[in-house]
Amino acid sequence: MTQQETWLKKAGIKARPQLFGKVAHPRGWLHDVPTGVKLSVIAIIGIVALIFRDATTNWSMFAVLVVIGFTARLRLRNFLLTWIYVAVLVALIMGLQFIFGSTGSGLAVAGTIFACVQAALMLTLTTSVGQLLDAFTVIVSPLRFFGVSTEAIALTAGLMVRAISHISGLLGEAERAARARGLDSSIKARVVPAILRSVKYAQDTGRALDARGIVD
Repeated sequence: MTQQETWLKKAGIKARPQLFGKVAHPRGWLHDVPTGVKLSVIAIIGIVALIFRDATTNWSMFAVLVVIGFTARLRLRNFLLTWIYVAVLVALIMGLQFIFGSTGSGLAVAGTIFACVQAALMLTLTTSVGQLLDAFTVIVSPLRFFGVSTEAIALTAGLMVRAISHISGLLGEAERAARARGLDSSIKARVVPAILRSVKYAQDTGRALDARGIVD
């Protein structure tokens, strides 16, 4: 737990969830692998999964990634909650495949999902937001030859990552406020406040950028 998280807990303030760039500790060898290499491996995994569409291949890739994660000092608790969420989605897909398709194709799709999610999860657990944005800036750098501002693209990506976590926190706050008022079943009470505060957040961000002369 960081010093900021400790202070927030003592103050009775619940920190907003950080969905991206929450680097796992302690650090392992995977933390030191260049971000570009990690992104390339994820791309290769996705291509292999789409080309072969084989349950054995895809589940084997998932198993290998899990073993690699453990050798990099990542812990089971880093993966478990995400696996549960993915398992719910996979169960729905398997049910549909059982009804409209075949069990084999369902297992292949499930293996693809687990392998790709595991690869992406290992990337976010071992790479900071800054490192991801730096890699993204390098990737889009050829667009400079077409007159595109790569700095503006990188800034947009950074704001998007920050906004996702912020809006997720607003939804959680709106849900807790609705529950406190006894409006658990009211979608309006949970969604409308979050939407209004999200719009205000976007306006405040736009004004801040304009005041600094970053956007025209």
